[in-house]
Amino acid sequence: MIAVGISKASRKTLWLLAAGVMLAAILAQSAVYADEASSTSFSARDTAITQGGGESSSTSFGVIGADGAIFSGEASSTNFLFRGGPLAYDSFTVLSQNWRWYDDEANETPSSSLAGENIAPTNIINDNAIKLRLALKEVADIGAQNVKFKLQYSDTSDFSSGVGDVVEIGDCLPSSAWCYVDGGGVDNAVISTTTLSDADACPNGCGTHNESGVSTSTFNHVRLATTEYEFTVKQRAAQTNTTYFFRAFDTVNNVPVALNTGESYPSLVTGGTTLTFTISGLGSGTTTEGVVTDATTTATAISFGTLPVSAETEAAQRLTVTTNAISGYQIFAMTDQGFLNQSSEEIPGVAATNAAPAGWGSGCAATSTGCYGYHTGDDTLSGGSTRFQANDTYARFETTTREIAYSSNPVTNDSVDVIFKTLVRPDQFTGTYQNAVTYIIVPVF
Repeated sequence: MIAVGISKASRKTLWLLAAGVMLAAILAQSAVYADEASSTSFSARDTAITQGGGESSSTSFGVIGADGAIFSGEASSTNFLFRGGPLAYDSFTVLSQNWRWYDDEANETPSSSLAGENIAPTNIINDNAIKLRLALKEVADIGAQNVKFKLQYSDTSDFSSGVGDVVEIGDCLPSSAWCYVDGGGVDNAVISTTTLSDADACPNGCGTHNESGVSTSTFNHVRLATTEYEFTVKQRAAQTNTTYFFRAFDTVNNVPVALNTGESYPSLVTGGTTLTFTISGLGSGTTTEGVVTDATTTATAISFGTLPVSAETEAAQRLTVTTNAISGYQIFAMTDQGFLNQSSEEIPGVAATNAAPAGWGSGCAATSTGCYGYHTGDDTLSGGSTRFQANDTYARFETTTREIAYSSNPVTNDSVDVIFKTLVRPDQFTGTYQNAVTYIIVPVF
């Protein structure tokens, strides 16, 4: 047994040395573990990896001899890119940049611009097909395969309300605000030429044609590339005199594409309310609404000519409407008087009203000296009424307005034929019979 004597001063020194070793061990142990720090804009994982790390691996990755990053920054050459800092980066991320609208949608590469780059065009009318070219920049240094973007719209610049998806071609209704259109180029095919000033040169800068928001794409967006995409759309029932904003939406990652610094979302201004109403005559022998006309009409005259006794005579006019009024239109008809001759004798109206039209056989009683009435070719009137849906439905003209045509949506060249029908029997007074029929059209907002 060897005895060692230690003075109080020596024991104090040894205790301090032991404490120092323990502290060093604790400090060394703390550097082995790391955690993840994140914000709404970034995430940093395992940031405490220190110099001289060993090897770690999984089925998806391997890290061999990683050293800790002493400083942040970036170094690059033609063959590599090195960034000092954490070893983990975020997922594929694109940001929205430059944009431009074009009017020649049939061209694969549009050239007829509606306004300058990043400038909203105005007076975009109903059913006018247009193309949007939009540059999206990848900023996370991570490429992605099978990339697909759809287009969304809103009447607020920050998309805080009223957000909608552009409607598929096959689902586009008169009530749809914005719809995809089949334009030049094939859906999901790569565009041949870029048009925007910030897009990379092809191939990295050439994205896809988009005429659907739900189709599947095999396009690969290269890391850090600013790639130009195309969307072909039209407005059907968008609000008039309204600014609309558009943004791309990443359908694979299910996230909207945000703006890059200093950029704006694509936008445009719809046109004011327009209404075109045309009255056209139809020739004798025209087949429409279950009849073959016996007389020729013009826009301003319906001449039956000399009426045969006990034989039905039909004539027709065609009413055509184009309007972008958000809730469509109504057409009303009225007459100034009965169907009278110079002696004020009348060919009686059929015994049926606009509210309750009837077949000609029942509305034109056998005891009547004659009959006169009309049929409208609009099968569905306001409130969903189908009272004139059957061809053989007639009503008498009245001196107050009565509805004869209706649409609840904006329309383009929507036409309705109005049939005028009369019959005289042997006891009807002779003479020249006439009255004036007035059409009144009302756009509905």
